Amino acid sequence: MTTKLDETWLGFAGVHGGVLLAALLRTATDLVPGTPATVTAHYFAPVRPDEVVVDATVVHPGRTATVSASIGRALTGLVRVVRTAPGPVRGFLPDAPAPSPDACPLLELPAAFVPIGQHFEIRPVNAARPLAGGADPAFDVWIRLRSTAFSHRAFSAPEVAAILLDALPPGLFATLTAPVMIPTAELTAHFTPAASAPDAWFRLRQSTAWATDDLCVDDTTLHTADGTLVAQARQLRRIMH
Repeated sequence: MTTKLDETWLGFAGVHGGVLLAALLRTATDLVPGTPATVTAHYFAPVRPDEVVVDATVVHPGRTATVSASIGRALTGLVRVVRTAPGPVRGFLPDAPAPSPDACPLLELPAAFVPIGQHFEIRPVNAARPLAGGADPAFDVWIRLRSTAFSHRAFSAPEVAAILLDALPPGLFATLTAPVMIPTAELTAHFTPAASAPDAWFRLRQSTAWATDDLCVDDTTLHTADGTLVAQARQLRRIMH
């Protein structure tokens, strides 16, 4: 499958990692109709917009099928697709609800630095901001895809979740005062069968679980506005010096 993208879908160096993850999901569900349950992707090199060609093969058929997918030598991944009927989802926010998105300030990611930022509307719930030199390597925001994103193509709910799970910079950015390249090396995401509108507001919380001089791991959760868990991810990142 070939995905046509323009320069607005670029992240720091190449096509945004969440968009590439969404491309894997779409290719997998084209091969095996169903609902994505999990995806694991290994990122090896930046991908240019005209290079988003996904090759995929069903490596394990069945009610829970596995699809192997790749984008050239830049990315490889495995997608699990569930073909059984989804059951109820039990997974809710453990604390009090946040103020409504309209009550939170707008955070604009600089399009000149991160072009895909123009497709996100982000409203922080707390005081954490990128490059603000804070004490806690974590972000807590309301987020949604802007209408500009849907003018390019229609995204399914799992594809939107995949994009949003990788929307924020690493949690470490909340503690820094100058940008550092911290690209994703590996990302694993799990998706619940919870119903959600692709253009809805979501609560996104991301924190750095641990870090060394060279590596860090971020944990991310995505909930609907009523607190239902939609997806969660863990990603390994390289810290470039």
